[in-house]
Amino acid sequence: MIGSIVTHPVFGRGLILELRNAGRDATVRFDNGIRAVVQTNMLTVVEAAKTTAPPRPIIQPRVEVARTPEQEQRISARRTIEALRYGVVPHKRIRELSAGLEAERASLHQAFDNVAEHGGDVRVILGEYGQGKSHFFELAAQEALEKNFLVAQTSLDLREVPPNRPQRIYNSLIRNLRYPDSTDVGTLVPLFDRILSDAHIYAPLMEKIKGTEFSAALYNYSLLREKPGEALDSLLDWISGEKVYISAVRRAMPAKQKEFPLRALSMMTTSADQYCYLLSGLGWIAQQAGYAGLALLLDESEHYSLLNERGQERADNFFRALMYTALASRADCKLSEAQLQHHTQNSMPFRFQDRSQLLVMFAVTPSASTFDYQRWLRDDQIIKLTTSLDAAALDDLMARLYVLHRQAYGYERSEQFLDVSQGLLECLEGRLINLRQTIRLATEIYDLCFAHVDYSATQAVSELRKVMLGRF
Repeated sequence: MIGSIVTHPVFGRGLILELRNAGRDATVRFDNGIRAVVQTNMLTVVEAAKTTAPPRPIIQPRVEVARTPEQEQRISARRTIEALRYGVVPHKRIRELSAGLEAERASLHQAFDNVAEHGGDVRVILGEYGQGKSHFFELAAQEALEKNFLVAQTSLDLREVPPNRPQRIYNSLIRNLRYPDSTDVGTLVPLFDRILSDAHIYAPLMEKIKGTEFSAALYNYSLLREKPGEALDSLLDWISGEKVYISAVRRAMPAKQKEFPLRALSMMTTSADQYCYLLSGLGWIAQQAGYAGLALLLDESEHYSLLNERGQERADNFFRALMYTALASRADCKLSEAQLQHHTQNSMPFRFQDRSQLLVMFAVTPSASTFDYQRWLRDDQIIKLTTSLDAAALDDLMARLYVLHRQAYGYERSEQFLDVSQGLLECLEGRLINLRQTIRLATEIYDLCFAHVDYSATQAVSELRKVMLGRF
């Protein structure tokens, strides 16, 4: 409207110079020389302003430059170094940068075998802060995927995923579900599609799960998967433990027969039985579909110590229930269902079948008050991460870090960079640094030696000994 010629019943003809108050008022220069702010509803447009659209900028298509394999390796190495500066090992480099874990990995692989032989197993990973629990968890997840397990992993905390909230833990596990043969994450769709794609699996499975939540989820999914929309989303949200109105889900489902029940999933802290039942059922169904089972990884279990007494009782019950669900089919199981608390309303069995096909893993910080896992597990089910590395393992790790750093920045080989290992080993053995800090320190020393040609690894190690060990 700016630039339009208008008339006013009092001031006559004029030109709009400016709009104010969201266009309700206008500044007008009238032909009689008066310049005034008037209400726009008092103006009559005589000649609208001529507007010309600004020329569109010419956007040149982006030219994709093909990278050589060497360039791709350098970019990947630089990204890894950036993460290592924070003491974090990228998931793609977990195996490459794992050192001194032979006994721990052997225990992990024994657990994989026990799931196949006995129907389930449990591992508790003990380690102080910065000692590599999360690193080992991701290593375990990758090796479980390689062993054809579905992997569901979550980190507990007091706000989003409290240890005493089974519904939130279950929902977080499903939202982080990974498959060995699919890139999809956080959904049950690949599992359902795999079952529906093979009539030899689907028909007998539906007979075995008749009258359960799984039959309702799978049958309704078979009717809705070709019709993406709110109904399908509601179904998947319900079986994944999202907060939904169960009445709305029931109305949206095409199958309303009694043999396909859609029960409400509880958000109560006492509902350990319901979610253990669902997790054990998913593990068993995964095995029926051709997978090895379901691996559940619960990190940051030390948040248990921050709960009040009642919260710890609820978390105790859920953690014990998970262990019982995984181990109940084994003769050496120390837990019984009588030692567990059922949900006060609509109680359910903790196990979907006798063989749950579950591998349950907890990461625990020994210095934090935590649940009484030792009472229910054997010593070989507890993996204690070491506080240090032996000289050979640390030399190997430092050499791999150095090779990555040299690959990232393309400099010539210099054996003095490997002097870092000895200085860091002394600090590790003196428990002055942990493994995460060891990786950060090594990366920073390599950075300094690369950035300053007159600075050597020998000098860096000497300064490290002086500051941390009081040696010259």
